[in-house]
Amino acid sequence: MLELKLLLKGQILTEEFNVGKKIKFLRKEKKMNAKELAKDAGISYGMLSLLESGSTQGSVETLRKIAKVLGVTIAHLFTNSEDSDLATRPKDLDNETSYVVRKDQRKKISFPDPQYTCELLVPDLQGDIEFLQVNMEPNRITEHLIPHTKGGEECDYVVEGEIVVTLNEKEFALSQGDCIRFNPEIPHKIENRSSKKASYLSVITPVSF
Repeated sequence: MLELKLLLKGQILTEEFNVGKKIKFLRKEKKMNAKELAKDAGISYGMLSLLESGSTQGSVETLRKIAKVLGVTIAHLFTNSEDSDLATRPKDLDNETSYVVRKDQRKKISFPDPQYTCELLVPDLQGDIEFLQVNMEPNRITEHLIPHTKGGEECDYVVEGEIVVTLNEKEFALSQGDCIRFNPEIPHKIENRSSKKASYLSVITPVSF
């Protein structure tokens, strides 16, 4: 199961979300049966059943496919149903956390891949812009080229170390201070092939999670 972790005063407070339960809720809300959702998302019925029952953790790409069919973002899968209109609610100007993200209060998005973590640099994923700091351990290699976010743009700025961005078959080696912009619909992957840690700032619109 994916976890959203909140770093607060040096301690990690972990809140687990029942993503499978939320997927099942949204599927029934759209009056779809499990076989229809699995077929439209391009995954097996067995995988969807395991995911909805909480017996397995879906990969980010699997969740992205399901979210696309359900007409929501991945972030929406991690909210309670009553929070679906969060982005349209007026925000209290006196509530700093609606606007400001302090360094020691960043939310972390953890993945099954322990070599890859994201720190959220915006208060939430309910807006139109996704702003992240992505941290990669040394020798973080992946074979998969993955498209995401229909339309829009992605811009990545290297803060530390070196990364290799592959767009289709074209590779771009980037070092600290370098930046790249591309259409995230293009199948792509970002790797750290070096022996040192790497991190980069990523701005994506519209939100891909």
